[in-house]
Amino acid sequence: MELLVTTTCALAMVAAGGLLLLISLRGAQTSALNHRLYDYVDQAVLGAKPQDSLLQSRSRELSGTFRARILTPLIRGWTGVLGSLTPTSTLKQLEEQLALAGNPLGMGPREFYGLHVGIMALGLWIAYGLMRNGLAVSGPAGSKALLSAIAAALAVIMCYYFPKAWLRSRARKRRDSIAKGLPDALDMLSVCVEAGLGFDQALLRVSEQWRTPLGAEFGRVVAEVGMGIPRREAMRNLVDRVNSQEIASFVAVILQSDQLGMSIKDTLHAQAEQMRIERRFRAQELARKMPLKMLFPLTLLIFPAIFAVVLGPAIPALMEFFATLNSGGQ
Repeated sequence: MELLVTTTCALAMVAAGGLLLLISLRGAQTSALNHRLYDYVDQAVLGAKPQDSLLQSRSRELSGTFRARILTPLIRGWTGVLGSLTPTSTLKQLEEQLALAGNPLGMGPREFYGLHVGIMALGLWIAYGLMRNGLAVSGPAGSKALLSAIAAALAVIMCYYFPKAWLRSRARKRRDSIAKGLPDALDMLSVCVEAGLGFDQALLRVSEQWRTPLGAEFGRVVAEVGMGIPRREAMRNLVDRVNSQEIASFVAVILQSDQLGMSIKDTLHAQAEQMRIERRFRAQELARKMPLKMLFPLTLLIFPAIFAVVLGPAIPALMEFFATLNSGGQ
């Protein structure tokens, strides 16, 4: 019993430590409204009272939180040291995965690999502690050794798959966010084109107004075009970075319209309408999947509680009835 309690506490500590690490690694991310408010306040303050460059740089250094100014750079430095011996093939694969996830926390492949190695070392240390504590507990040797081995294996597996699962989750959330915001972005692009802006200027305006992953990708496309990369290649790089079917369709239509000399405005209108229809279909698909997903919580959690509430008061009467029948038969 003592070994089971120790194992449960250790696994809870592993889960809590992973959650705290995830929270600490998340940068000081604020919403788009907060960003715009900060920009407005900074412009108002700078317009009212000019400051020299030294004071401005100092205020920028002190404007972040403790997590963004001290904790995140410290973790990135240590993980970069741990990931200095990463194989080249692994670095390339991690770089592609980080690009799909939007380079979370500004980590490179070496830093992420070092973070993975550090979490694995933590898992091995926890597994060693569990094995040692399990062997020290008095009781049947076979049962305590088996429980210690299971707990140690679970700790190692959790620490090994946690960074990969977190990276895949970030990539999936980013892809869903881009697909969800693409119809509205196309509407804004069409409005900008109707107002007389070129396609590149419209992309730049969307990237300036929207603090979203899609806005950041549009800004990167404009930056690549400004650096001399052809627009066709920059748009294809966008497809490679996002790996989304909606973005691939949008880029294909834009490139085809540019090649055939069609109107960008009409193309953007038609593409926005198509994207809204597809977004509606995706929402309906998710809604139809909800009853099946709710079946397992209902079966495992809610139905037993309902049975306990409904049949619980009748259990003493049934026990007394069967006891009476048993005594009468004897």
